[in-house]
Amino acid sequence: MLRVLIVDDDPISLRFLEAALHQLGCESVLAAGSTSALAAAAANRFDLLLLDRNLPDGSGSGLLALLRQRGIASPAIATSAEISASAEAQLSAAGFAACVEKPVTLTRLQEVLRPWLGSSVPAALDDHGALVAIGGDRAALQALRGMLAQELSDLQADMHANAIQTLPLLDRLHRLRASCGFCGTPQLAEATIALEQVLRAAPDKAAAQRQQFLTRCAETLALLSN
Repeated sequence: MLRVLIVDDDPISLRFLEAALHQLGCESVLAAGSTSALAAAAANRFDLLLLDRNLPDGSGSGLLALLRQRGIASPAIATSAEISASAEAQLSAAGFAACVEKPVTLTRLQEVLRPWLGSSVPAALDDHGALVAIGGDRAALQALRGMLAQELSDLQADMHANAIQTLPLLDRLHRLRASCGFCGTPQLAEATIALEQVLRAAPDKAAAQRQQFLTRCAETLALLSN
């Protein structure tokens, strides 16, 4: 199992990245800034470094330089809320192997990290990721999954009956994507994102993606019912 140091001063980003990397088969250690990251690196061995570009007590590039001075040669990936072409060039010059713009989807993260993570597929139901997202309350997770099951059942019925137009469907897909994060259904989330994208770009060519989404809905409902 790969061990990853995640450094980010945003608690939401830290929590998401931890859950996403768990789904990709990794173990993570979290740090909110350079000081805590250096302490974590002194106490642990890491296979990969995931460093935010801007930190409250320095920068990702500065932190990477300090880690390299201490003999830590693990590959480093930069994250940032905004990455321009010039910023990407600067990060590359600083020694980052790749960069990821936030917010990032699980698919995008897997794509960028594939050289180190392999091609693992996220689980259909991820209890750990969901519990991280909602603060560890198993009763709340069970209730949320019950609500998700009803949401999926209603959405399937409307889509099969062609009773929902594109704009209302996009709105429901957007809300469903949020539900997926709290309920630990990464495969359904990816199918939702894919359908959203094709509906926005070419709604007249969405038939195949629509069917794939409905198939994933049915599979998720079956899992939630067990």
